[in-house]
Amino acid sequence: MRVVTNAEQESAGRHAMKGFAIGAAQWASVGVFASGLLYAFAPWYKRQQTVNKFYIIMCFALGGGSYKSDRYMVQFERRGRAQTLDEETKKRYELLYGNAVAEEAKKALETPSTA
Repeated sequence: MRVVTNAEQESAGRHAMKGFAIGAAQWASVGVFASGLLYAFAPWYKRQQTVNKFYIIMCFALGGGSYKSDRYMVQFERRGRAQTLDEETKKRYELLYGNAVAEEAKKALETPSTA
């Protein structure tokens, strides 16, 4: 387990809340559409109180928001792990090979071409 700073926690929280808002909006629209279909074709749904219809839509929104929030957190963690792995690989490469490759590239750019 890696040590997480407060700034990283805040960034992860903002990312998760962004996912929650997007998921809630997407799935609330699905809930509104399903509610409209039920209202048009199901007589028992028309007799339901408005608050019950709202709860059905709210369940869609909360479920979708929590699902999307989790997906965004997993993506955030994967990006963090990939970034850490890249940094460690660069450190290992520098330790093994040093700046030889960078110095050769610099020399190649400094020498005038004869073509």
